[in-house]
Amino acid sequence: MHQYAYAAQYAKKFYVPCLLPSDWEGSRLFARPRHQVVEDDRLRLLLNQTQPELDNFSARSRAIDDYNARTGAAFECLNPDNPFENWAGKRAVFIDSLCAYQPSIFQGISARFLREEVFVFSDEVRNTAFFREYSARRGTYDVAHLRRDDISDPSFNRTNVQGYSVMSKESYFKAFHKFGFDAAKIEWVSDDYLGKWHPEREAAPRGGWSYPVGSEYLGPERIFDWLPDFIKLYFARTIFRANSSFSWWAAFLSPTAKVYSPVLHRQEIYGRDSYEEVDYEFVEGNYPHWMFGCADIRFAEEVATPIRGLRGFFSRSRFANAVAKLAPARGGCPCAQRAD
Repeated sequence: MHQYAYAAQYAKKFYVPCLLPSDWEGSRLFARPRHQVVEDDRLRLLLNQTQPELDNFSARSRAIDDYNARTGAAFECLNPDNPFENWAGKRAVFIDSLCAYQPSIFQGISARFLREEVFVFSDEVRNTAFFREYSARRGTYDVAHLRRDDISDPSFNRTNVQGYSVMSKESYFKAFHKFGFDAAKIEWVSDDYLGKWHPEREAAPRGGWSYPVGSEYLGPERIFDWLPDFIKLYFARTIFRANSSFSWWAAFLSPTAKVYSPVLHRQEIYGRDSYEEVDYEFVEGNYPHWMFGCADIRFAEEVATPIRGLRGFFSRSRFANAVAKLAPARGGCPCAQRAD
């Protein structure tokens, strides 16, 4: 969703089309698509590759160069993670970045635009039983999101790039006490599939994932395996967020929730650095970044001088999980790693 947010804002601001190499989960989730799928068969083929020799920045850049030569287009690379470049005024560009770590990216995006025009749920989502259930309960329950799955897998963490620490469950209980909540009344959502930290988690279908379209479609009753949890967060009265872009997005889009977020003062990769579950302190607000070492998030409405620039956009969108889940870009961002 981060790439899509950046691309959609870029395209709107400078009156240019936003081009993607494929549809994505948002094509089902959201009612007002802001993109077009690339019509050129050769370019789509070359960008939607998973073989290592083609799934890298150099190969994708060559694909754009080939497209430019064949069609007379003039797309050039733009690095969204360079604050002197991301809103600087280039006419026709392509990106290869998660668009999630550089604070000036967010500072150039309107939060109102994302909430009111881009990420508006589709009728398919609104017609699900769980959407109707949580909508009927909107603003009446408090929920905590516990992030686990890959970040609590020592084998994965020792053999892959990992940027997420395992936040202790005790951190949440301290936050409940700090802000005056009854821990017994908090509802939980998590991806703790093993039940080690969240044994009460209800069993639910798990879908697969494939590039470039992302999460497996599980039918109109559920759509994607993670969507009921997202909607539960979305309609909550209060969200105690994880160090996770999943609950960050749910909190950002929520029409009802007061949000409490952890402040990440250090990083400890589970099973690689130690087996420590890190204690973090919570603060009120959704502004703390979910990734250690990244600056607080401020949108255009929150900064004194809006960022200006740019007039053309081509996006090779490789989303991470959360609500958008095309594969993470390799090499586009110095902070890039497996995202949630």
